[in-house]
Amino acid sequence: MQLLFIIAAVMAALYLIISATYHHIHMMQQNGYRIDRYWDWYRSRCAKELRLGELLLLIPVALSFISQLALSISLIVVFIILLAVYFPRPAKDKKPLVFTARAKRLYLLSSVIAIIVVAVIWLIPLPWLQALLIVVTCVLSRLYMLMASVLLAPVEQAINNSYLHDAANKIAAMPGLTRIGITGSYGKTSTKLIIAGVLGEKYQTLATPASYNTPMGITRTIREMLTPVDEVFVCEMGAKQKGDIDELCQLVHPTIGVLTSIGEQHLETFGNIETIIDTKFELIDSLPADGLAVVNGDNPYIAANLNRAHCQVVRYGLQSDNDYWADDIRYDAKGVSFTLHHQELTAEFSSSLLGVHMVSNILAALAVADQLGVSVRQMQRAVKALPPIEHRLQLRPAGDYFIIDDAFNSNPAGAAAALEVLAAFGEGKKIIITPGMVELGEREYQLNFEFGGQMAQVCDYIILVGKKHSKPLYDGVIAANYPLEQLFVAADLNEARSQLAKIVEPASVVLFENDLPDTYNE
Repeated sequence: MQLLFIIAAVMAALYLIISATYHHIHMMQQNGYRIDRYWDWYRSRCAKELRLGELLLLIPVALSFISQLALSISLIVVFIILLAVYFPRPAKDKKPLVFTARAKRLYLLSSVIAIIVVAVIWLIPLPWLQALLIVVTCVLSRLYMLMASVLLAPVEQAINNSYLHDAANKIAAMPGLTRIGITGSYGKTSTKLIIAGVLGEKYQTLATPASYNTPMGITRTIREMLTPVDEVFVCEMGAKQKGDIDELCQLVHPTIGVLTSIGEQHLETFGNIETIIDTKFELIDSLPADGLAVVNGDNPYIAANLNRAHCQVVRYGLQSDNDYWADDIRYDAKGVSFTLHHQELTAEFSSSLLGVHMVSNILAALAVADQLGVSVRQMQRAVKALPPIEHRLQLRPAGDYFIIDDAFNSNPAGAAAALEVLAAFGEGKKIIITPGMVELGEREYQLNFEFGGQMAQVCDYIILVGKKHSKPLYDGVIAANYPLEQLFVAADLNEARSQLAKIVEPASVVLFENDLPDTYNE
């Protein structure tokens, strides 16, 4: 029996260390190693985290101390089977855990804490109390990583400060570098890539890669990628709470600020639209007196707050009262064409990028490029050569049908624009696969409900992903009197793909709209 106790205790420790710890470090990483953000996620999701398999694992752990030999052996076998079934599989994650040096430190300390807890329980002389404490330990195992994060916080802060100091010194030593900051509720990544592509026609340009829009992401870009030959640094700036943009500006000190949009994005963390406005305008507030603010003049929230700017302001958009504006917009499955207007300048542009909303992003790039002396011919050549932006209305063939990959979009304006692109395809069945939108605060249900109604007007088939997340979409689709035989609800993306295979036809167009991060797994 003593041997069985040891086996059960060790197995419990392994499960705690390998499964729970791994998963929660993964979630901490996706929350930017911010303890406050992780804790908010934990409080809202921890109850959902107690899967049936984990609860069943408590039985052999507890009964192995007090049951008979045969029963203990059988229960341990069950334990092993369940452990194999529920063992974490990182390959299935949309954004797998990256074992950075920080993640390794967190993993090691969490493991040590778990081992110490099991060892202390082992020293308790009462078997029933041991069993009870093991059960409690299993339930509370998720707190080990949080404890480790708190203990390591001073160390990580010291390390981060040294990296930030190094990056700040490096960029300060390049006074001739044009530093462009880009932020907005949506459109900032696409605009960043377009600006970098257009400016690259004339200048040696570096842009922050992928989602490197946090202090440490930008710091890493500066330390590892910025070189003395670079003439322009294009920096995407993300934010989830007030002060985030200001922190990034203190590092980069942008001379040009591009504000793409302000809207109902991340209301869950910002709280209200006023806070979003203040946060996004931190970029404009940071610009020097001789700096340049390039802003979306079509956006009502931006237009209403331009009096805050204390430097030159250039507006772009689709309305003719902007400094840079476009008309004669033509778009189809192959891309978009339009006419640019600026004072006496009139020029034709075409791009393979999908969607009329991409015109606005291109206009931002053209405004910046024109102000920096890039010729019209250079701009035309660069815009025409722009490659599709990955996961942002990216059109690609899939055998005898087409996929529009808009997986990285998660805002109401972008979702409506994606449907507009889908509707532009004249032939073939139009199919959408989506879990809906999140982080929209109190308006999340209403905005998804409205999106459901919009889908019902465009799509021949609708596949919703996530039975809980997609409920507002479902309600909106039903309210639009959509045929039930053309509406499907899948538990996950794999099931959605299986359903797609049953209904897709040659020449069909399938829109993948948004793909929730792993932190929202049901």
